[in-house]
Amino acid sequence: MSKASVLLAGAGGHARVCIDVIEQEGRFAVAGLVGLPQEVGTRVLGYVVLGADSDLPALLGEYDHALVTVGQISTPKLRMHLFGQLERRGSAMPVIVSPWA
Repeated sequence: MSKASVLLAGAGGHARVCIDVIEQEGRFAVAGLVGLPQEVGTRVLGYVVLGADSDLPALLGEYDHALVTVGQISTPKLRMHLFGQLERRGSAMPVIVSPWA
């Protein structure tokens, strides 16, 4: 049985931590990440940055599961905006829990 794919909205340090937990948990396969325009085509822990924020609506159409992986920033506005996009598109947002928790 294949794992469901999850798209990660964010490609920085917090995304790296989330990838680690997703891999440890083993329920999902990371489909790729959404990052800054200059990050498109690069890799984060072996996973490709598929697009930038402007590509997110199209990418959400390809994946049933998505997760906001933008970390601590000065304001929560970006995280809230991304969460709203995922919610409006009907993305399933799984709860990821470390097996060490």
